[in-house]
Amino acid sequence: MKYLSGLIFLAIVAYFALPYYHLYQIDNAVVNNNHAALEELIDIEEVRKVHKENVEWQINNTGPQGMVADAMRKGVKVLGDTAVDAVIDVNWILTRLHKTQGSLWQQLTFAFFESPTRFTIRLGQLGQDPVHIQMTMQDWYWRVTAVYE
Repeated sequence: MKYLSGLIFLAIVAYFALPYYHLYQIDNAVVNNNHAALEELIDIEEVRKVHKENVEWQINNTGPQGMVADAMRKGVKVLGDTAVDAVIDVNWILTRLHKTQGSLWQQLTFAFFESPTRFTIRLGQLGQDPVHIQMTMQDWYWRVTAVYE
């Protein structure tokens, strides 16, 4: 019985430690500008989808006047009241993560589970234009699925 409870305890500790380990891997990839490693750690298609939905929601709910300029600054082409083409790739994500001035670990101000399969990270202080990273568990592996500015 001690063996089984020990295994359960180790599984729980590993579950809670894995997102932090993946953040460590992301930090190493950003510091070394390792595009191949970042591509494995990031679900680019999901980041594109979430970013486009976020910009469209902002345009539709806050009015197009101020949001069109902000959306264009974030690299999204806007046609009318919809975001048409998000230019999001590994370089786009690297640019957002390099904005944090130094190591991701030094800028980390919040990191914890939002749900059993979602992990939220905030880089930078609130009110000082922080970068938020959303990781989701996909097939027992944590991957970045959203980057918010």
